[in-house]
Amino acid sequence: MAKDNHHYVPQGYLRGFTIEGEKSLIWEYDKNTGEISRQAKSIRYICAKHHYYAQKREDGSNDHESMENAFCKIEDESPRVIKKIKFPGTGNKVILTDEERVILSFFAAIQLFRVPSFREGINETYQKLMEMSFGHIVAKSKADGTLPKKIEELHERGEIEIDIEPFVSLRPMINMATEGAARLQEKIWSFAVPADGMTFVTSDNPVYFQVPEEYREEVGDHFGPMHPLSEVTLPLRKDLMLIFSPSIKRTSSQYNILDCASVQLDKFDTRNMNKRTTLAAAQYVYSSEKSETLARMVGKLKGSSQRLVV
Repeated sequence: MAKDNHHYVPQGYLRGFTIEGEKSLIWEYDKNTGEISRQAKSIRYICAKHHYYAQKREDGSNDHESMENAFCKIEDESPRVIKKIKFPGTGNKVILTDEERVILSFFAAIQLFRVPSFREGINETYQKLMEMSFGHIVAKSKADGTLPKKIEELHERGEIEIDIEPFVSLRPMINMATEGAARLQEKIWSFAVPADGMTFVTSDNPVYFQVPEEYREEVGDHFGPMHPLSEVTLPLRKDLMLIFSPSIKRTSSQYNILDCASVQLDKFDTRNMNKRTTLAAAQYVYSSEKSETLARMVGKLKGSSQRLVV
């Protein structure tokens, strides 16, 4: 059976944020309205687009399944690793094998680059490059006297449109995720659980990045998630957050002490982590809880989103 509904946030991951006692239902919060969905949503139908990973074969036919199938391995492995992580108590270390670190780092990186906010940025860049190239060709042909009059007239009236196929962003997506995973491996990993009685949320764009306050003057405004001084956060489950912090300013001894350490957050820091996830969201925030307090916070962040500029 053809796979037509392609998820850019996988169902196996979203299952970690479902309503208590439910396998597939989750509450959806809309940043544009600040409203909670009237009914719980099925993870089967959220964070997905029709043929999102479609690409062209050499013969020009559409391939709707190869890329989607390629994601199956990481989407099968990563939830298994995430599910097995147990909180060892504040100050203690989460033990991960080298293979598990590879799986988690690639999952975080691909999750950052597979969402529409990244792919649309890539496509817009290709669009601009093609428009510039076409403009140069028109100008050269006009100067050479080889430009057909009809093309010249259409170009002058702005009636020639250049469309970019969405699949052009697929290769950059994979390449940058592979490089990004390597950069995440170099950072200090920390695991956090929420304050008692609270949970973490996720979103349609769950990976958030920022430069810690202590480094902002040094870095300035132009930085990406894989900058050595960026801090990257990804809620893994409603009761677990993974934080990738800069290691470049740390000694080897400090790195060994801090890497994979765990902590239980207080209520203030739990809310701050949920705010980060909400800030990164394109439109929708997802939670296992139906909360008016959360809805107000989501609504206040209308218009915010985290978008990669290519």
